[in-house]
Amino acid sequence: MRHPLTLALLLAVMAGPVSAAPLTLAEAWTRLQSASDLLKAEQLATDRAQAERDVAGDLGLPQLSLSGTYAYLDDPIELDLNPSLPGLPFPLPVLPLTEREIYRASLVGSWPIYAGGRIQAAQAVKQAELDARMQEQEIKRRERFTVLVDRYFGLQLASQNAALRQSQVAALEKHLGNAKKLEQQGQIAAVERMNAAVALDQARIALAQAVRQRDLAQQALDSLLQQQNVEPLTHDSLPEQAPARGPMERQMLSGHPALALFDAKTRQAQGSISAERGRYKPEVGLFGSYTLAEDNSVLSELEPEWLVGIRVKVPLFSNDGRSDRVKAAKSAEMEARHRKAQTEQDLKLLLSSQYANLEQARYELNALDSAEQLARENRRLRELAFRQGLGTSLEQVDADQRLMEVQLGKARARYQYLMALAQITTLGGSMDQMIEWMGP
Repeated sequence: MRHPLTLALLLAVMAGPVSAAPLTLAEAWTRLQSASDLLKAEQLATDRAQAERDVAGDLGLPQLSLSGTYAYLDDPIELDLNPSLPGLPFPLPVLPLTEREIYRASLVGSWPIYAGGRIQAAQAVKQAELDARMQEQEIKRRERFTVLVDRYFGLQLASQNAALRQSQVAALEKHLGNAKKLEQQGQIAAVERMNAAVALDQARIALAQAVRQRDLAQQALDSLLQQQNVEPLTHDSLPEQAPARGPMERQMLSGHPALALFDAKTRQAQGSISAERGRYKPEVGLFGSYTLAEDNSVLSELEPEWLVGIRVKVPLFSNDGRSDRVKAAKSAEMEARHRKAQTEQDLKLLLSSQYANLEQARYELNALDSAEQLARENRRLRELAFRQGLGTSLEQVDADQRLMEVQLGKARARYQYLMALAQITTLGGSMDQMIEWMGP
């Protein structure tokens, strides 16, 4: 009779999550880019930086505004010359300058002609900030791709583990049944049947753990893609050749977003240096005004209907720490340069380690092929010997365990190979090449 726990696990392993057609890596990547809240947030942050860059682009344009004033006075303003001219034979009339209601509407304009280069520097800083933001977005996008590959092939590995554990349970159930028959026939001792039973119980425990791991891997991939019961497309073959290291390293050093990010930060610091040095230089601007409407008072008649002029401001002494601001901006520039140099070294080391992982995984896959053939033959011989009463139960259990370990080793090596390949192509910005290799 089949053990109840084994029956439940068998149904879980064989049925698995209900899903639609298997999802290719290309389809999963497309789905992730459209569904990821993180990538959506990154795009919005980039849009904000672009809008701020556009704002800075208008700093050098002229300004024109409509200005209006209205006031109601307690008494009109008048000019009385009698107190200042005593001794006149007759009093002078009082001259009204305004009425009680005074108002004025004008067009007022200004145009910065020269600001010591600070306008251009501010625009350069905002452009560099936008470039940096775009590189940060690309870094997050590449990180999401590696997470996808990890969970996509991680689910395949977990599913293979569960399937192999189930196969082991089925084999040990068959072995226990044979042991019981042989014990009844007096061909083996009871201890041989007990060894088979203990091995079966241990295999059931390992199967239960494998099923839980597979379910967790399923949840991780479903959560990433915001889709239920995603089933990865199984690939039996691997790319025959890895990308050449030399071209991949050159591509990485010329286009990796982490390096471009520090280039943008360097330009940002250079723009800040130019802006701070502009504080030492004069400012020149045009201004003008045109009266559209005004009251009919004498004072209004005395004021010009329009005027234009030029304004010049020369800084002589300032308490805004101009020299220290320049030093700080220069420090930021040197910091960005040093961080870029360190990042280049880190990327080279990371690329080297991933190529080493790739070669190690390839070596393990080749070595385990022959090991699997040996394990299969050893299992067949041990099973035959046990049936004939020439072998022990422990020997057959060990043969079953060895075969499963070799098969799991191949599955893990395959997973490590794909992860190393994904890291290499991501470092070089060739995710499309990885997707093409994993196509249907």
